[in-house]
Amino acid sequence: MLFYLSLSLFSLIMAGIFGLLIALTRTPAVSLLKSPELFYHFLVGHVTFSITVWLMTFTLAFWHYKEGRKGRVAPPATLLGMLLLSLSCLLPYGEPYLNNYIPVVGTPLFYIGLFLFFFGFLLEVLQRLRDAVRLNELYSLSIFFGLLTLLSIPPSFLIAHPEGGMKLFFERLFWIPGHFQQFMYASVMLAVWHELLKRSSGRVVSSPLLKGANLLLLLFALPLPLGFFTDPLSESFKKQLSFSFGVGLGVPILLHSYYVLRNLRLSWNVATISLLFSMVVYHVGAFIAYGGMQSDLRIPAHYHGVVSGVTIAFMGFTYYMLKERLGYVFWESVAKLQPTFFGLGINLLVLGFYLAGSMGAPRKTYGFEYVQDVKVVLALNVMGFGGLLAVFGGLLFISYATLSLFRGYRNVRYF
Repeated sequence: MLFYLSLSLFSLIMAGIFGLLIALTRTPAVSLLKSPELFYHFLVGHVTFSITVWLMTFTLAFWHYKEGRKGRVAPPATLLGMLLLSLSCLLPYGEPYLNNYIPVVGTPLFYIGLFLFFFGFLLEVLQRLRDAVRLNELYSLSIFFGLLTLLSIPPSFLIAHPEGGMKLFFERLFWIPGHFQQFMYASVMLAVWHELLKRSSGRVVSSPLLKGANLLLLLFALPLPLGFFTDPLSESFKKQLSFSFGVGLGVPILLHSYYVLRNLRLSWNVATISLLFSMVVYHVGAFIAYGGMQSDLRIPAHYHGVVSGVTIAFMGFTYYMLKERLGYVFWESVAKLQPTFFGLGINLLVLGFYLAGSMGAPRKTYGFEYVQDVKVVLALNVMGFGGLLAVFGGLLFISYATLSLFRGYRNVRYF
């Protein structure tokens, strides 16, 4: 468990570095990078490490926490894959493709790194298939969705084609696996919400309605392979996906939110603060999607909200994983402030993205030629300030977690 927590911390460091460089580049008051080449490389690195590597390595740590260590092959493959991905995004070589879910740098280094990372994750999934049979439980569902994520990559590769350019090739390749991935993250996030509720209020919620909600997650994810028999980027299939997400994710998460909040006792501890910020940030991001989006900065406002909602929950539960395994958390007073800084920063970041997007600011764009209104400049600077505050909160998390792991290294075996 501690090994994968270490990997997840490394991935957050990389995501934070890339994210800070991007935020400072898109903040008019700073305008850090003068060339768009590295900007797009860093954008690939930020998205890959924050949406894929960080969340998947924490998922592995959570599985180990729940069921214990299983096997020794996966950690080296996962680590090597992460190192190669980092290097490929830091070096100015290869064409960056800013497709959704897993953007790509077109170099062998990136391809090999991604393959090794997914190979390590697959080995962990295969070692837990016996645990993936109780599909009305969130832990089992997360393993099953992890399996579907990886098994959907080969058929996606067969239906992907370079017609229209390599960006659309990678868009098709990762479209269905990326959507399965979101169902996996949702199931892990909900499981962590209940873990935080238990530590905050000492309550365990169990209900036939919640088990039914878990099955609803599964039911609305199963039609995703229909995309293998059509163009997964077609309007008809995108409408199906919107329905699957809107109902299949939205309804179960709302039901779990209701039960968690109804049983939550407000108190000043890491579990309560992390839980509340996680739920607020996630639902703000989801609400943006339900309100409709164009291809502008409202899209990153949406996914920064939902992904950061998951991230805040994972950060909060890391505190308890460390404390239960090591017996202490280094710099504990700072650990209790960390979710507040990170949560407030992300809310400002999302607000800045949304306001700028609603006034026409485009996404994935270098420079400020599109800025015609002082209100857009103000919104982008709010985004930049929120990014700095979120990075500060992230640094607090990385600091106390890393120092805790370092002090416990001699007493705990990582493999």
